[in-house]
Parts: sequence; C-alpha cells; structure tokens
Amino acid sequence: MSLIQRKSRPLTRDTISLRDDRLFIVACDDTYAPKQYFDFFRITRVQIHVVPTVDGTSAAEHVLGRLLEFEHEPDDERWMLLDTDHCTEGTHLQSFLSAIREAKRQGVEVALSKPCFDLWLLLHHLPENEVVSLSNARSVEAALRARLGQYNKTKLKREHYPIASVSAACSRAAKLDEASAAVTFPIPT
Repeated sequence: MSLIQRKSRPLTRDTISLRDDRLFIVACDDTYAPKQYFDFFRITRVQIHVVPTVDGTSAAEHVLGRLLEFEHEPDDERWMLLDTDHCTEGTHLQSFLSAIREAKRQGVEVALSKPCFDLWLLLHHLPENEVVSLSNARSVEAALRARLGQYNKTKLKREHYPIASVSAACSRAAKLDEASAAVTFPIPT
C-alpha cells in the first residue's frame, strides 16, 4: 500500500492526504498579531493558516465571509477569531451576533478574545489574576510593553511566545474564563 503525503497546505489540493493531517483555517479581525503568532509554531502534521483582515474590513461579517470563501476540505477545521472590545456595544452588537449565529450554522467554530487577541499573548507571561481587570486593547498592549519591555503587534518576537509557555497560557485562559463567568456576553446558540 502506498501513501501519498499532502503537499504544503493550504494551497495544494491535488494529492491524497494522510488521515492525521490537519488544517486549521483561522479567519480573524486582526491584520498582524494572530498570523505572526501561529506562524511561530511548526507542528508535525498540523498546519494553521490564518486569513487576516485586509483593507480594514474587520467586522465579524467580513471575517466570516473571507473564511467561507476560503477553499477547504471536509476534515479541515474552520475558526473565526474575533476580538470583543469594539464589536459588542451599540450598533455593532447585532451584526456581531448575527455573524456568530451564521458561523455556527455553517459549521465554523468561534473563538472570542475578551477584550482582544493580545490578551492571549499576555497570558504567556502573567497569571489571570493580573490581567482580569484589563478591559480594552490599549490597556492590554500597555501591560505587554511593561512585561516585555516593548510590544509592537506588527513585529512579534518568537522568543516572547515559546511553545513551552502555551500550556501555561491555556491554563491561565481557562481560569480567566471561570473568573469572568459572572460577566455575561450574549453568545447565540
């Protein structure tokens, strides 16, 4: 029996893939940080392709649209990564929730960053009790600068986010979710 390996993803689709090859397609409302962050990690038989925001179209419905247009295979996981700091109030809330409902209807997973993706980066360095009060992107970026000595979301440094710190960040994020469970956010089911 001969096995044909999948070529570098996500662009080549003309080969048979191994059962454990995985592609995660992540569309986000950020132009810089998530793509750089996920590009830091090279995991055997797992590839992460980030579809960043282009031309300032960061509203949730645009993020979802880019993701739905991206070619994928049935075993690929599609994720929509959204910040909540600007989209959950006023006139934006309704379209934000509508995009989340449509994502779920389309089989797209949704990951919400409260308040922003940069908080995930900060959780690589600080425990949840030190970040729980950060309520907007500006305060999170200031905390990253204070902790790292510098922070520029357009030029992340691999050494600031080693793979060895991901487990701690996951644990801290879970604790932060538990601590903020009292703060409700209307996520459609």
